[in-house]
Amino acid sequence: MVDKKTILIIASEPSGERQAAALMAALNARGQAINWVGVGGAAMQAQGLQSLFPQSDLAVMGLLEIIPAIPRIMARLRQITAWAMAHKPDCIITIDGQDFSARVAKACKPLGIPHVHYVAPKVWAWRQGRVHTLKHLYTHLLCNLPFEAAWFAQAGLPTTYVGHPMVEALANIEVPKATAQQLALLPGSRKGEITRHWPLMLATYRRLRGLIPALTGLLALPDDRTLALCREIASWGEDEGLEIIVGEGRFAAMAACRAALAKSGTNNLEMAFLNLPAVVCYLMNALSFALVRHLVKVKHISLPNLLLNPPTPIGQPEKHGSGVVYPEFIQAAAKPENLSRALYPLLTEPKPRAAQQEKLATVCAQMITLRPAAELAADVVERILAVHKGA
Repeated sequence: MVDKKTILIIASEPSGERQAAALMAALNARGQAINWVGVGGAAMQAQGLQSLFPQSDLAVMGLLEIIPAIPRIMARLRQITAWAMAHKPDCIITIDGQDFSARVAKACKPLGIPHVHYVAPKVWAWRQGRVHTLKHLYTHLLCNLPFEAAWFAQAGLPTTYVGHPMVEALANIEVPKATAQQLALLPGSRKGEITRHWPLMLATYRRLRGLIPALTGLLALPDDRTLALCREIASWGEDEGLEIIVGEGRFAAMAACRAALAKSGTNNLEMAFLNLPAVVCYLMNALSFALVRHLVKVKHISLPNLLLNPPTPIGQPEKHGSGVVYPEFIQAAAKPENLSRALYPLLTEPKPRAAQQEKLATVCAQMITLRPAAELAADVVERILAVHKGA
């Protein structure tokens, strides 16, 4: 008779849904008899999840939106804790949703249940002291960036690098050799990001068009909602040579571009795996920037640059990195004249492009894993379940 396990798995935000469902599928495929209970959406429910309540009860974005939702979120936290106390699951797995996940871990800690957290919180970037709290909350951490494993382990929190889901998503994208002088523009996906970055990018593109008459643009966006936002915030004419592409098909189109101008974010890793030279910019609310600049402990914001210059573990002497791959222009430096000056050689000269692409190859080599992320994550969960069974 197969010993059936009960796992409490919580993806409090849609962003963690895909990774959670993939992990569930990997464990299910191994013949593990698992009773999945927790919080998640349709993809997780398709893998057998019995959801205690709708994921939307927890998925709240923005400070103003979260304030009225606090009583509901705290009530759901109490519901999860009560269920865990009553049913004593064999393992707790939380996916992303750092703040809520930490509250679940703290509330359930007295139960002595092993707790795996998937997607390491970015405490290496700012408020590094939080790691000392996390190491007492979680049994094991699964991370998406290779340098995070050593950083958290050095602080006393067992951590495994399992790979980034983006790597698998782009594995089958054919990367063509760029021929046309086309500039990809990636302003982000959230309204605040687009509001700040799209007018800057459009102005930069227009400036470059004055210097390179043959230049065309590719506005690459995740969905139609973001396209509507761009049109509303800063529109463009039909004669400006700007092509629009929305959805998953944008990756192949981006790969055919000569260079890109992107806001800092996960899309920087996507560009790296598409072998796409680029310049990165980032704009914040002025007050937020004034506060954050004194808290941030890393010198770079673009993920490929961080992979070349990984954060130093707490208490360790700072090491020199390997330079940057993507030039960064932040806040006051993010002006059309600065961005166009940095982009011009990438669009017109082979050597600057080749130099970036050589460093991109180093970045991508760090990210590659021999097996899919879900399989490596499942290995960790299986080991923890085996140890817990024998305890």
